[in-house]
Amino acid sequence: MLALAAFLAAVALVIWGTLTRRLDVSITLPLGAVLYGALALGPSAGRAALAAFNYSMFEVLASLVLAMALGYLMRSRREAIASGLTAVGPRFAAFAIPAAIGLLPMPGGAYVSAVVADPLYRYMGLESDERTFLNYWMRHIWVPVWPLFQGVLITSAVLSEPVTRVVSWSWPASVAAVAAGVAIGASRVRRTQMGGRLRDAAALWPLAAVAALSLLLPIYAAVAVTLAAFTLAYRTPARDVAAAFRYALTPRIIAIIISSLVFSEYIRESGFGQALAGYLGGAALLAVFAVPLLIGIATGLEFTFAGLAFPPLSPLLHGYNLSLAFMGGFLGVMLSPAHSCLVLTLDYYKSDARKVYGLLARAAAVAAAVAASLYAALAPF
Repeated sequence: MLALAAFLAAVALVIWGTLTRRLDVSITLPLGAVLYGALALGPSAGRAALAAFNYSMFEVLASLVLAMALGYLMRSRREAIASGLTAVGPRFAAFAIPAAIGLLPMPGGAYVSAVVADPLYRYMGLESDERTFLNYWMRHIWVPVWPLFQGVLITSAVLSEPVTRVVSWSWPASVAAVAAGVAIGASRVRRTQMGGRLRDAAALWPLAAVAALSLLLPIYAAVAVTLAAFTLAYRTPARDVAAAFRYALTPRIIAIIISSLVFSEYIRESGFGQALAGYLGGAALLAVFAVPLLIGIATGLEFTFAGLAFPPLSPLLHGYNLSLAFMGGFLGVMLSPAHSCLVLTLDYYKSDARKVYGLLARAAAVAAAVAASLYAALAPF
């Protein structure tokens, strides 16, 4: 099947660039999309590419740029966030600090949470591999559900479903991720009397505002309103706002998002998704989990499994099947040696990668088991 060969060639190109580090994914992904379009669609590829530049693309790009700008500005509040969460309870904060800062979409964000959480981790006497695991794992538990992450936004566009619908199907993957992180980390987090100020937890209000407003407004409008409120509340200087948007308007990220959505349109136009779903037959559920897992391991990027694996699997991803797909992609990315957050956290804590991978493998097994159990309980509904 020509479309299958074209898809495998495109994915191989992206993986080759990532593993060899010869070309960034912002280059290989557009090249892969062009390759697939040329092989699968021929002369009609240009028309299909233009069709991808629609309202869904605008919503994804606007949401992402505004979210990254908000995340950039909220970095100034990270110490207050840590203080507020520590006041709730140090053991709670050990998990909650990276999780809370994980709600701020930023490349390599695990480095930021590592810096903030390190004083508490050291006070508790955690080993470097334990610190690395807690920070790295808990930083990413929101990947399947937080509406500001690229993967959720891309999935919304690929499936032509609102973000709220995507989250209503994908939430078991995040529950499984949280359960695994707590199961592996709880015995390692020691009791301590380190304190903070509970009122500092109010620094989390922008994240709560985005979550609440997204139920009433398109996600980009919810983030825009929150960003405006943030700049007014803290009287943010114009130069800082300008710096935030310079950071957010990163050509690399924009190229990746546009390429993912063009690739998705090519796959839809070629009918590859429907053909693949029919070909898989009884192995459909295994493929829904395994294809994102493999692409996640190969690329180490939170959004590439959504951009590459979800379009051809889209006929199979409605309902709680989507939670299995997100679980596969999440575990693949978390276990990938190419994941920049893992590299940065290992370097910051000076950890032994073998010990960290031992903890990650145990957490991945727990997460997969919990996700499978939730799917079995929920799928009939």
